[in-house]
Amino acid sequence: MQLDSFIRNCLPASVALAAERAEKRTLYELRLRADQPVQWIGSESGWLGGNGRLLPTPEGALITTRAMLEETLFRATGRSMQSAMAGICKGYVALPGGGRLGVVGTASTDDGQVLAVHTISALCFRFPGHIPEAADRILEQMTFPASLLIAGPPMSGKTTILRALIGRLAHGMRLAVLDERGELTPLPEGAVTADLLTGYPKAAAMTLAVRSLSPELMVCDELSPQEADAVSASLYSGVPLVATVHAGSIAELLRRKWTARLLREGAFEKVVLLTGRGRMGALLDGYTLGASGGRYLPDPVWSGDGAAGVGKTDPKGGTAGRDGPAVCTAGGIACPAFADRRNHRDADRRRASAGG
Repeated sequence: MQLDSFIRNCLPASVALAAERAEKRTLYELRLRADQPVQWIGSESGWLGGNGRLLPTPEGALITTRAMLEETLFRATGRSMQSAMAGICKGYVALPGGGRLGVVGTASTDDGQVLAVHTISALCFRFPGHIPEAADRILEQMTFPASLLIAGPPMSGKTTILRALIGRLAHGMRLAVLDERGELTPLPEGAVTADLLTGYPKAAAMTLAVRSLSPELMVCDELSPQEADAVSASLYSGVPLVATVHAGSIAELLRRKWTARLLREGAFEKVVLLTGRGRMGALLDGYTLGASGGRYLPDPVWSGDGAAGVGKTDPKGGTAGRDGPAVCTAGGIACPAFADRRNHRDADRRRASAGG
């Protein structure tokens, strides 16, 4: 892995030298913990030795002290931790080139809000993947502009696919790329018809983009409950959204109150689940998932924060106490309203392609 000059200058000298010696290996994350060995996570994973070798056990690996972590963070923030404290309080520092530095330590709080972070205990350098062909499977099955939700656990490649989609689509299609955390910056080379909004809160960026940029498609990373209303509003503005969300399964999406609501509203035409880096599940019909009402899931028990417990399930795979027809997650439409909406949209596209 060839580190860029900024990262190399941030890292402790011994770690930077060892990482350079390990340059033939792909690197996804480099984890530094106070008074603990340096962990390398990539195509091969292990503990980083001073000679650049990856060791199968922590014994003999490089150790980073708390002072090293403080100095690394000081350099990563451009020698001004205070100016970067808003991001640090959220757990990260955006790095040039689309990387991100995860930061954890001791938090000072007031009324549940993190005001500052000190006594740094761990840093995690996350390096973006640049794989232009990562989105090809999706592009073979979808015609854009269209709304798509990419779900998956951490490290499953969601942002990598998002970058690849931007690179493929921004050669004529007007894209608004909403990059709150700096993970999609810079844009892929050749993305000449993409407008980049960096640092804006996603909800505000969606409104601004619709009003000011007339995009054909909006793209953003890591949706959260705070953006649910803005996603609903963009749905009715006629601008589709491609977004990612953390989820380990489709069941998690439907048990989470705000994502279940967006699917019921028809916010996403398609949903894809990533099950691990480089592994992509089937492209599911978002309308069908939303219309299912969770009929093929255990009964959810909602809590105040939108999380859900699980009810009792039928051993054959159904839900106890539920009536109604079974719904295929990748098949036909179960709700006439969603079917009408999609039929109208498909008809509009056919007329447009025919020049009508």
